[in-house]
Amino acid sequence: MDIRNEIKNFFSEDGILAQKFETYEFRKSQLDMALGVYDSLESKSHILIEAPTGIGKSFAYLVPAIYYAKENKKKAIISTHTINLQEQLIGKDIPFLRDNLPFEFKAALIKGKSNYICPKRLRVAIDNANSLFESDEQKTLDKLYSWSKNTIDGTLSDITFQVVPNVWNSVCAERGICTNKTCGGHEDTECFYQKAKYNISQSDVVIVNHHLFFTLFAGVKAVGEEGYLYKNDFVIFDEAHTLETVASEHVVPALSREMIKYHLHRLYNDRRKKGFLLSFPSLHVLPQVQNLLEINQYFFQEIKRELFHYRNKDEKKLALRVTDKNIIKNTLKDELDNLLKSLRGLRQYCSNDLQENELQDYILRFGEFGRMIDDFLELKDEDKNYVYWVELASQKEDANISLCVSPVDISEFFRENIFRENNSCILTSATLTVSNEFGYFKKRLGAEIADEVQLPTQFDFYRQVKLYIPKNIPEPQKENNAIYNIRLKEWINYFVKMTEGKALVLFTNSFLLRQIGSELRAELAPDNIEVFMQGEGASRRNLLSSFKNNTNSVLLGLDSFWLGVDVPGEALSNLIITRLPFLVPDHPLIKAKLEYIDLNGGNSFMDYSLPEAILKFRQGIGRLIRHKTDTGIIAVLDPRILTKSYGKHFFNSIDECPVEIL
Repeated sequence: MDIRNEIKNFFSEDGILAQKFETYEFRKSQLDMALGVYDSLESKSHILIEAPTGIGKSFAYLVPAIYYAKENKKKAIISTHTINLQEQLIGKDIPFLRDNLPFEFKAALIKGKSNYICPKRLRVAIDNANSLFESDEQKTLDKLYSWSKNTIDGTLSDITFQVVPNVWNSVCAERGICTNKTCGGHEDTECFYQKAKYNISQSDVVIVNHHLFFTLFAGVKAVGEEGYLYKNDFVIFDEAHTLETVASEHVVPALSREMIKYHLHRLYNDRRKKGFLLSFPSLHVLPQVQNLLEINQYFFQEIKRELFHYRNKDEKKLALRVTDKNIIKNTLKDELDNLLKSLRGLRQYCSNDLQENELQDYILRFGEFGRMIDDFLELKDEDKNYVYWVELASQKEDANISLCVSPVDISEFFRENIFRENNSCILTSATLTVSNEFGYFKKRLGAEIADEVQLPTQFDFYRQVKLYIPKNIPEPQKENNAIYNIRLKEWINYFVKMTEGKALVLFTNSFLLRQIGSELRAELAPDNIEVFMQGEGASRRNLLSSFKNNTNSVLLGLDSFWLGVDVPGEALSNLIITRLPFLVPDHPLIKAKLEYIDLNGGNSFMDYSLPEAILKFRQGIGRLIRHKTDTGIIAVLDPRILTKSYGKHFFNSIDECPVEIL
């Protein structure tokens, strides 16, 4: 089979897509991308592809990937960042290809193990319901039992009623608890996870999200020279602009006070008189759990006092860097060791493999907690350019406290593990270049050996968009500035009324969003323009749904709304960027990255701060035009794009369009 010809025919003007979609238009960029993906797979090389919105990139990588996987008996791993894209791939694109490609192929979606209900754990939970759950939780348990008899895939996303987390965590599949030994092989098991695991092993295409990819990858890095999650796979990262952040979170996971508290309460909750330990005849461990709960609270409060009260007087900061070893004594260590010794002693009382596995999981988990605390206090990997910091969830007195660690530069991790020889890795996104160059992205991810393709946009940006920049706004200040706030609100109001709503307003500051948003809501009410704001309790999905359905409305959003928002048509005709999206330089991780670049002879602003801001700016701009028929305006309410020498880099990062300075 000549696969290159098959790919060309699929995307041709009279090919499969043209036959199935009346509105199909041949896009050379889509075909170029598909052939680029196939050539990269054939040559076992790596490639970066910038594919602007409208190219149809999911088909452009799926078609060559499936052909190559079938021809060479390999697995195509497709990793995405957002659930929306996963749902599009598994629910829409892949079913279409199943129906229209000239051969059969199997595809499956990988979900984390804890997404599946475990029938055996469910039965154990029902048998021990009185010792594990309150009466309202037992009602949830009964619902789960009824649901488990009718569900097809047994996953959390299939449930239509609200599930109490404590109940689900007691009945879901878990690492080390649900095994082939306890649940049986795929042929004779009722275990949903084991069945899913087998289906995935038999699939040609496997869909996963970035977070789960790196979670699984950490466990299978020893598969050999070829393959990532399997010995015969290749990987395609869509939404690849998020990879550095996601991978960094998985190199060293964070540990928090509430995480330890939660698992201690699962062992035994004295207030509720419930917990796993009540299934054992020997109850001498219960006082140890109670003692650990108190010490856990004290330990994290001591860290908070030492860093946020004694060493730092800026009460507004939520994250502070740790540069000294053993900033406090590890008061948890002795009691954690005692708990582990006692838990090991309970093995003799286990009545079955499942109970023993569950006990072993607690032993492993609390052992990991102990090691993570020791490593944090000792700054174990400080010499490897790791940064350590403590982060508060909020300014509230009882806010959660987390111990965080991250590599300052993750390029070596990618160089060694992802961009290896004899493997194929394809990264694609609408935003991989800065000033039309891949250099910044390649350097950050250690992708020097990767080929690169930058595809042109399918949109007529000059016809579809007009850019407005007011020049009488003060420059954004770090501190709250009354004149700046007034001018900013006036200009937002001006542009919102220009399009009678239909506006997405992107902020970088939550306080400013709330302040201006509440004033705008009152001022726009007489014009029947409704204002939706992030941070008022509604989910991101519900906010977007309300915004789409109410055409004359305004949506004010923060970080998560700068990317992944797809509102085609009239509902989004106006994009307002309140501030150039530079990262806050006083966060410990950002500050450490800037220091690292400067110490190694670079220019932290030009080499990191500016490129990161440009990439995010491009992501924000990309929210406006989603189809060839879309039109609209963009307002950039930050005068620095005109007054600073670096402003031209922002202009150069987007396609040319008419600009009016007001």
